[in-house]
Amino acid sequence: MSRILLICHDIPSMTVGATLPIYHLIRQLGNKYEISLVSFDSKKYSIKELKEYLFDYKTIDIPEYLDIKNQLMYTTRNMFSIDNLKTKSFLNYYYHSGMNKLIQSEAKKDVDVIITDMPMAFYAKDIPVPKIAYAFDAVSDYNYNMYRKSENITSKIYWYLNYLKIHRYEKTYNYFDYCILVNDKDKELLKKDINIPLEVIPNGVDTTFFKNENKESEVKLVFLGDMSTPPNNDAVKYFVEDIYPLILKEKMIKLYVVGRNPSPYIQSIKNEHVKVTGPVEDVRSYLTPNTIFVTPMISGTGIKNKILEAMSMELPVVSTSIGISGINAENGVEYILADTTEEFKEAIVKLSSDKDLRDKIGKNARIFVENNYSWETSMDRLESIIIKLIP
Repeated sequence: MSRILLICHDIPSMTVGATLPIYHLIRQLGNKYEISLVSFDSKKYSIKELKEYLFDYKTIDIPEYLDIKNQLMYTTRNMFSIDNLKTKSFLNYYYHSGMNKLIQSEAKKDVDVIITDMPMAFYAKDIPVPKIAYAFDAVSDYNYNMYRKSENITSKIYWYLNYLKIHRYEKTYNYFDYCILVNDKDKELLKKDINIPLEVIPNGVDTTFFKNENKESEVKLVFLGDMSTPPNNDAVKYFVEDIYPLILKEKMIKLYVVGRNPSPYIQSIKNEHVKVTGPVEDVRSYLTPNTIFVTPMISGTGIKNKILEAMSMELPVVSTSIGISGINAENGVEYILADTTEEFKEAIVKLSSDKDLRDKIGKNARIFVENNYSWETSMDRLESIIIKLIP
């Protein structure tokens, strides 16, 4: 049985978009290959449900700092070492001399293929083994867009320096044999700097898990996501300040902001109409029938897994073009496109008053996801690349 060394920046979890493909890679291919996982462990996610699919796993603890000051202090402290003179991972939060030694050691154990996610790619770039970088998104483009939309000089400097750092870092993919992205837009963005094969493998959704078995409930609006990220904060702010007041003039509909790490701004918007849940044990309990799922994204990259999950739950989705990017659904059939405040308001008011329309779009969305976004299909495509690389 061929052996894969899998390198990830945290324990893979089905609740985190950044590690979701790695989670399903292990579950789908674990019975076909000996997969050894090496990752950091932030102590937020459990390896328990993946153990049966893994040949071996080793982790190193890493702290989680949500504020920039502590991130910078931790990064700087780790950066100054003899080992890092070789790695050249300056201002890289995931640089750790112990992790570098662990990966180098594991790579010597008759590994056939190395697969690494984006934050960990620099560890593997010089290892003489066939390699795949699972990049997911064009992260430098996201940082550049954040720089452009920043309104104060401190924020602009921060995002521009981050853009320069990530843009340089992405060239690390040229040391790999393949680079995996989740949509064509990000592939086009990376084309000018990356000269290895760029393959698009869309994210999937577990349609068995995300199946609506809840009872009928009130008509409500739900926004779902990790609230510590700027794109999700921007989206909620845009919705609450520019769209929601228009809706409340015509319909009294509650808004639920569901997700971990709510920022001070997100906490401040709680009132009789807006509910902020913080982390929840199971997001499906909020994705009940009659829910209208909103994704008013005005920034960000990649495929939004939360949209696929909502579609799988047979919910009507109202989204901006940025939110739906990479998901080739049909407007008015499988979701509703709304790029202006007025379009958003009209779509939600109409859906809230028309149960037949909610049910129709929700059912179409479920069929669309079943036909186009299964993890089995995505991992079959990844395996075809792995097979090419195995000696």
